[in-house]
Amino acid sequence: MAAETDKGFGSLEKAIRILCLFDAETRERSAQEISNSLNIPLSTTYNYLKVFLRNDILSKDENSGKFRLGWKVFKLGVLAAANVSLLEIAAPYLLSIARRTQETVVLALIDGLDLLCVDTIESIRPVKLTMKRGARLPMHAGAPGKVLLAYNERSFLDEVIQSRGLPKVNRNTITDAKALGRELEVIREQGYSQSDSEVDSGAAALAVPILDYTGRAVASVSLIGSLEAILGRHRAGLVEILKEASEGISEKLGWVRPASLIKQGPESIGK
Repeated sequence: MAAETDKGFGSLEKAIRILCLFDAETRERSAQEISNSLNIPLSTTYNYLKVFLRNDILSKDENSGKFRLGWKVFKLGVLAAANVSLLEIAAPYLLSIARRTQETVVLALIDGLDLLCVDTIESIRPVKLTMKRGARLPMHAGAPGKVLLAYNERSFLDEVIQSRGLPKVNRNTITDAKALGRELEVIREQGYSQSDSEVDSGAAALAVPILDYTGRAVASVSLIGSLEAILGRHRAGLVEILKEASEGISEKLGWVRPASLIKQGPESIGK
């Protein structure tokens, strides 16, 4: 009985390994490719593939003869994503950012038409800038909100402008719709946003988007601090740290990096 059980687990493991061969870089595989990758007989491979096809776990392109993940996998992914907590996933990444940068880290998301801070880790520096949990800001004021505007539908931006306007919060707040539109284009091009004295005088911020399985920005992760600390000579390194973290969080939310960007590294997120 034990031997039969072990054999059953071995078959299950092979089935899982077949499914794990499909990723953003290789969305389709032939039976021969699967057989070669896992070093299992081609006849055995076809037996697994027949079961997957019968249960809609895989589908087959009739022209190429190759196999791809089926709609049942998508359904399971959606269900898994619904049970995932953004705060739980993001927590270790926020801690890592804080340890590496020693600056204040903020996780924020869209709440209605406003930006809501849902988690923060304060800098250990004697003089620091903070943003409290539960704090709300206009979407257009500061890097955390602007990056969310940049990576959401244009209709959302229009609704924010129509309902909230673009009030001046501090001396560098963008209050012109056309100027804001140009700023958002730059943000999408470079993959991050920055701000200087848009909310508080002397306060600077860098922010990147966190994407879900649809590719939509659901939150932003940002660093806030003094102008010199955030936008000075270490800015490029801080941006890369943020992008690495946002990519990790996004992937755990189901985001899949486009295959054309697989080899470009963390700078590809959001592009």
